Amino acid sequence: MEKVDLFKQQQDFIKSLESSGKSFNTLKNYRTDLNIFNKFLQSRGRELYLKEVTQSQTQDYQNYLEKKYNSPNSIRRRVQALRIFFDYLIEKDLIDHNPIKKMMVSPKVVDLPKPIPFPKVQQLKHLLLTAKNAEAGHAKLLASRNLVLFYLIYGSGLKVSNIERLLLNHITSHKDQYRVLIASDKKDPFTVLLPLEFNEIYEEYLSLLEEGKNRDNINFNELFFNANPFKILKGGLSARGIEVLFKDFSQKLNFEVTARSLRQACIFKWLGAGVPLARIKEWMGVQPQYSLKPFETLIKERPDEFAFLDI
Repeated sequence: MEKVDLFKQQQDFIKSLESSGKSFNTLKNYRTDLNIFNKFLQSRGRELYLKEVTQSQTQDYQNYLEKKYNSPNSIRRRVQALRIFFDYLIEKDLIDHNPIKKMMVSPKVVDLPKPIPFPKVQQLKHLLLTAKNAEAGHAKLLASRNLVLFYLIYGSGLKVSNIERLLLNHITSHKDQYRVLIASDKKDPFTVLLPLEFNEIYEEYLSLLEEGKNRDNINFNELFFNANPFKILKGGLSARGIEVLFKDFSQKLNFEVTARSLRQACIFKWLGAGVPLARIKEWMGVQPQYSLKPFETLIKERPDEFAFLDI
């Protein structure tokens, strides 16, 4: 292992993550987690230049984390961030093996779901629908895009990583109802049904999108697009772009709403509607052994609080 300038390589690593479209919060978390390792080295009187990492040093770091954090998930995240960073160093031929892979961490503890409450789901939809109906031209297209985004998450439970990849031909109609195709690198493609309320909203969006493309003299195959207040900039909407949109929604509503909390609300909606567990797991894109017990338990214990409907 040659002498590695940790700080410089960490900065390059973060830049590579940013270039791949990782969200602002993801980048922030990586910086924080890697900086904890830097502080550990400094606390041991070591410079941020590594010649080697021994098993005793990784064990020392694990002990350091266990004293610093009570949560197994917090420790697991710090170790995982460091492991991915060392994989990056391997890809750059700066090291020949990953010493962090030998660190033992506790299994991930599943946190209880924290969906946005249903009245706030309704407020979010009202905000987006009102904006669409009040605007014209490019502003109306932006508002229409945001409403379609809402339905893809609350209507069909899509993750941000799914939405980033969507093309226009991934949404198709069958028997007067739309379905969205989820193409994954890790498994076969599958489709998720969208609520009937989506039909009119989506068809209006397609019309506005075509007008916008012609107006801005641009063409692309992605379902969504990146834009400034005046024109479309390019096709596609990254995870970071979606995160920025939800921050804007939160500011306008005076309460926090995230894509994650909206997706969890969708899962509760499916459970409340009696959709079979196997189908819900298929639509979520998870393995059959994935447990929905945390969702089911909350519905059983507090049915009124976790009741969600199509809107």
